[in-house]
Amino acid sequence: ADDWLHVLSLDLPGFDALPHLVALGAFHVMLYQLQVSSTILAQPLYFICEVVAPKKTLVRELSALNYQENSLLSQKAIDVYLAEITSSDRWQLAKSQTGSFAACKAVLEQQVRWPNDPEDYEGCSDPDALVAELRRVAITRHKQHVASVHRQYGRDVGLVSKRGTNRLRYAPTDSLLKSLMLANVPGRMEYKEFLDRLFRRYGFVFGEREAEQVLPHEDLDKKAFRTNSQRLEQRLSSLGMLRRLSDACAYVQNPLARGQS
Repeated sequence: ADDWLHVLSLDLPGFDALPHLVALGAFHVMLYQLQVSSTILAQPLYFICEVVAPKKTLVRELSALNYQENSLLSQKAIDVYLAEITSSDRWQLAKSQTGSFAACKAVLEQQVRWPNDPEDYEGCSDPDALVAELRRVAITRHKQHVASVHRQYGRDVGLVSKRGTNRLRYAPTDSLLKSLMLANVPGRMEYKEFLDRLFRRYGFVFGEREAEQVLPHEDLDKKAFRTNSQRLEQRLSSLGMLRRLSDACAYVQNPLARGQS
């Protein structure tokens, strides 16, 4: 909502705001799914973003690995969620009762609304077999629908790409970068502050300071991420969204902000 409000506050002419609203809305749907999964798994969520380089870089490799790990989050979350049900006191009590199958079935019906039809389960009257079938059904349906959100929405909004390689990784397009700028920069913002804001709000990792907070020491190459950050700075400058006032002072600027220079 904050992102949309920032874009709408710019009073862009005609329908110019719509592409940014659509991209940011779809991105946040993807982000929400991954955040729920990472919360269930109790692990941090972040996106190592490569600013596309002419040759293969360490950042590109780490970004591809990061993409693969994030793609597995939602299925892992299903497994953990189901494991929490079967390890709960309520499940163990139901399993120890006479007529344990009916008691365990009642737990699942209340917890996950399954089985809610006689055709949902036609196996033997065994709690373990019931849970195994639930997991099979859940994973199958997940692969048909929700599992595609990360890849499909990520590509549609311009975050996930194969540009320059045959592996998917995070490589934001110019249009997505512009949408993020419009949603986060009221007038102008110091470049390092902009990178920090993208990291805190969305988990985007471009530069070395953000990489230090998420990567183990053995995977961290400060020079590679420093170069990646410099490429992003150059790209924002070429798009008219950054000005360097001195060697130590660069500002991301929103050219559409009213009353700002």
